[in-house]
Amino acid sequence: MYTVAFTLCMMFGVAACHSAPDAGQEATSPPSAPAPAAPVTPPVDSEADRMLQHAEDQRDVVQRVHASVSVERIEPLFNKRDVRSGSMYYQRNGDAPPQFAILLEKRLIGRRLESRRKHIVYDGRWLSEIDHEKKQCIRWELCGEANDPTRLDGRFPLPIGQPRDEVKQRFEVEVLPEGPAAPFLASLAKDHSIKGLRLTPRAGTPAAEDFTRIDVWYDTGNWLPLGIETTDDKDNVRRVRLTDVVINPELNETQRDTLQGTIPSGDDWMLDERPCTPPDEPGP
Repeated sequence: MYTVAFTLCMMFGVAACHSAPDAGQEATSPPSAPAPAAPVTPPVDSEADRMLQHAEDQRDVVQRVHASVSVERIEPLFNKRDVRSGSMYYQRNGDAPPQFAILLEKRLIGRRLESRRKHIVYDGRWLSEIDHEKKQCIRWELCGEANDPTRLDGRFPLPIGQPRDEVKQRFEVEVLPEGPAAPFLASLAKDHSIKGLRLTPRAGTPAAEDFTRIDVWYDTGNWLPLGIETTDDKDNVRRVRLTDVVINPELNETQRDTLQGTIPSGDDWMLDERPCTPPDEPGP
C-alpha cells in the first residue's frame, strides 16, 4: 500500500524563529513588543464545503446499506470495456473501519453477458477477492492509513460519511455544474436529485499516484454517493453505480453470510495472503 510522509510544516505551519544574542552581549535596546496575532480566517462556506458536510453528517445516521452495484472499467489503450454487476452490503460500527461485501455475479464484455462470480469482502482488516471461476483467493491485510478501502482514494471507493476535512486535505474540490455525461451514470439523474463534486488529488498525496481526478455524484435526499468515476494518468476509467439503495436494512441470514464472507480452503483453491508491512521501528 502507500507510505505517506507528512512534515511538521504541513501539519502545524511554520513558526518564526529569532536568534538569541551572543553570550555576554548586552542588549542595546529594549526587546520588541510581540507582533499581533494574525486574524483567524473562517473557513469558506462554499457550496462544495456544504456538500461535503452533508455527506459527512451521514456517518452516524447510516449504519448499514444494501444496494445493487455495477462497475464499469474502460481501458482506451486496449479498446476494452468490462462491466460487472451484483449486490453490495455495507456496515459500520462506530469509528472502526467499515465492513463491506461486493458480490459480482454477471460480467458484460462487449455484447456478451456471462455468469462470472466474484466476491470481494472486507472485514475491517483483510480485503479478500474471491474468484469462483478461477478458484483463486487473494487477500490483502490493510493497516495504517490504508485500512479503509472505501475512502475516495481507496481500492473500492464507497465514501459514506467520509469527513469533510479529510477530503479537503487530500483533494482540491469543485462543484460539477452538470450531471454525469457518461451513459453508464447518466441514468442516476432520471430517478434522483443528484449533485456532483470533482476532486483533484493534491500533489504528494497517495491519490495523486493513482488518479488524475475523481468525480462523485451524491443523492441530495440522503447524501449517499450513488455514482463515482475515477480517471488515471493513462485515461483508464472506472465507474461505480449504486441503485435500489436501502439504508439501515435488517439483513437476512443469506445477506449476513455474504457480508461476512467465507474464505475457501479446499485443495483445489489457490490462496494468496499478503500481510501489510508494519512501519519501521523507531531508532534508539
